[in-house]
This record gives sequence, C-alpha cells and structure tokens, in this order.
Amino acid sequence: MSAQPEWTPPELRPQQELLAMIEYVTENGYSSNPYDGYDKGLLAALRWAAGITSTPPVSDAPLDRPVTGTDAKREQYQAYEAMSGLAEPKLRAVAQDKGHGYVTGVENTLAWAVGGDALWMPGQS
Repeated sequence: MSAQPEWTPPELRPQQELLAMIEYVTENGYSSNPYDGYDKGLLAALRWAAGITSTPPVSDAPLDRPVTGTDAKREQYQAYEAMSGLAEPKLRAVAQDKGHGYVTGVENTLAWAVGGDALWMPGQS
C-alpha cells in the first residue's frame, strides 16, 4: 500500500505577475467581446487577489487579511457555481446582475492565479 501524497494548499502567483496582468488588461483588454463583462470579472478577481480591493468578486465577503491561494481557489469555485446556475441564490444573483461573462472571467482568472493555465500571460509564448 502506497502512502498518499501530502496535500499542499494552492499558492497565488507572484504579486508582480498579478500586477502585470492588471496593467496589460487595463491597457489592452483581454476578451474578444468587450461587452460581455469578462474583462470586468478578470480585473475584479486580479485586484482582489493582489490585495488592491478587499471584497471578493463573487462571494462579497471581505477577508480582512491578505488573500491566500486557498481563498482564491474557494472564490474560483464560487464563481464556477454561479456560472452553472445551480448555486445558492446569492451567487446566482451575481451571475444575473453582472452577467455570465463576468463570472466566467472571475473563474478563469482565479484558476490562473493559483497556477492553472486558464489564461495566457502577456509577453509569454
């Protein structure tokens, strides 16, 4: 019987990567559809993960401390739930009020922020 690998919490990308992505999206946009809310969700997630804003983009419950990778992963899951339409009413309301593009942007961005490849980083091939 083999031992289970020890669980390690997700880590946020370095602050400079989060800030570089904010700068890029602010200057150039990211989504091919500037009206669907994706960029707004992307920026809301990045600003929260980078500590620029205190209110999470979907759950709307400030942490009163720096965001961790585990926090970002939890918020990503909440965005995913909001996208599915099967979430609790409070999360469904975010998707209805801000749009599916917004919660998709939040979900993709936070997946990237904890090391996934949901987005591409400008300047990298």
